[in-house]
Amino acid sequence: MGLTLRLKTFILSFFTRNFNDVNFHNLEKFMQIKKIWFNIYLDDIQGDYIEFGIFKGKSLYHSIKVAKKLKLYNRTTFWGLDSFMGFPVENHDFYTSENFKTSKKTVEKFFSKYKNTKIIEGFFSQSLKSAQLKDIKNISFAFVDCDIYESAEEVFKYLNKKMSIGSFVMIDDFTSIDKNGNYIAKSFFDNFSNRDIIQFDIYSNGQTFRVMN
Repeated sequence: MGLTLRLKTFILSFFTRNFNDVNFHNLEKFMQIKKIWFNIYLDDIQGDYIEFGIFKGKSLYHSIKVAKKLKLYNRTTFWGLDSFMGFPVENHDFYTSENFKTSKKTVEKFFSKYKNTKIIEGFFSQSLKSAQLKDIKNISFAFVDCDIYESAEEVFKYLNKKMSIGSFVMIDDFTSIDKNGNYIAKSFFDNFSNRDIIQFDIYSNGQTFRVMN
């Protein structure tokens, strides 16, 4: 290995090893959100945006800002769902309620200035039965960031009948395996077996699919 190549390799390896993993993941996630919104704009896909597991609201905020940039905000309702108290079950060492508690009051206060945004509290098994969410007719972009298999099961059953033709399902932690051997990818394919889906892209530990019929 020549001196120049060794130096380039050392610098690249150093920054890759020492760049904060969470920041790296968020950067890829934000780029993926932007790419999806651009394709919604290109193909004029109609429907709401819905995010499952908003935590502190970073991805939801970014999605709103990208939609505004593309002049899609005014025609879109943005739904942000979270229990704000963690998970309905504990079966993973990292995805625990202790690590993912947050303040609903703080999140609601931040998004209060965005008139098209609705924050819904509760575990998905309850909140998805609410009149508001039952009345949603079409979804153009669903971001599933609920971390665990049990929550994803509720989400995909709901989304299957709501996704517009050409819509996008972006799924974080797609292949993370819990202590029972369950993983979100299994739930997605099981619940969308009746829809024509194609893989759109891969980012960090997430994958995005497009619903074609």
